[in-house]
Amino acid sequence: MSASATKILLVAEHEPEVPELISALHDGGLPAVDLLHAAESTDALRQLSEDRFDAMLVSLRSDDENAFDLIARVRDQAPDVPVVVLAPHEDEAVAVRAIKAGAEECIGGDRNGAMLVRAIRYAIERHQLQMALRAMALVDDLTGLYNRRGFQTLARQHMKMADRMRKRVSHIFVDLDGLKEINDSLGHREGDLALIETADLLKETFRESDIIARIGGDEFVVLALEAVGLAQEHWVTRLQENLARRNERPERRYRLSLSMGIAYYDPDFPCPLDDLLDRADALMYEQKRTKRPSSPGTPAMPTRFSASGARGVAPRAD
Repeated sequence: MSASATKILLVAEHEPEVPELISALHDGGLPAVDLLHAAESTDALRQLSEDRFDAMLVSLRSDDENAFDLIARVRDQAPDVPVVVLAPHEDEAVAVRAIKAGAEECIGGDRNGAMLVRAIRYAIERHQLQMALRAMALVDDLTGLYNRRGFQTLARQHMKMADRMRKRVSHIFVDLDGLKEINDSLGHREGDLALIETADLLKETFRESDIIARIGGDEFVVLALEAVGLAQEHWVTRLQENLARRNERPERRYRLSLSMGIAYYDPDFPCPLDDLLDRADALMYEQKRTKRPSSPGTPAMPTRFSASGARGVAPRAD
């Protein structure tokens, strides 16, 4: 198989569709194609979590209601994979439902290879453009992390996933201590470097699947889905160790100091995202008030972390 082959996941109840589709795609001008088959939604989601795909084809039956839910779940789990829906016949209502669920294209009725290839290529190109435009609006220019809008958008998807998987979410609010003092005594360029270093520290500490954002001048937030064997103490210890290693570097002009608060989202006791953010913010400020102020360029007190938890009790608003 060529390294440049287009890798496609086909979700269809009947496997005999695979050779027919491969032949049609070849005839339509897609000579290098790697088509993998999933007979049901659980298998499709598993393959999406284990492998990378350029596109996904979902073959609908006329009475298949679950496929629309599958498209929505794919959007949550693999937002970078464009979806093309293959409907059994031309039906505008089905096409609208598919697009609203997150599909890029919906092809109904008789279709030839050229039509399939064109739909897949357009879906991939359109999706890549949408992702690029979305990234421009959702990413912080200085640190490369998500900005507040990006965090709000992705965090709500994360919490919906937590609801379906019945898993808790850790909401970690982090504040860079003494940014004003760094700016005043060492200059705004040094302050920007401190923010960039804080972003790098968070990326070093947390997983790629976690949502990390800079939501204000010196404020950062992380949303981490609960994982087997990883308690909240794991993140506190890991962040503390990584910060200590950075502060041991001899060339430092000041010690980097952070304050942190942790609140939890429990799917059994849901609460709005903004309430969770406010709770973690309040816990962070509780810790910040216990610290002794120090000036950049002078020895600072050891950074202390205190992580507290809160469980939501209010109805969640989508």
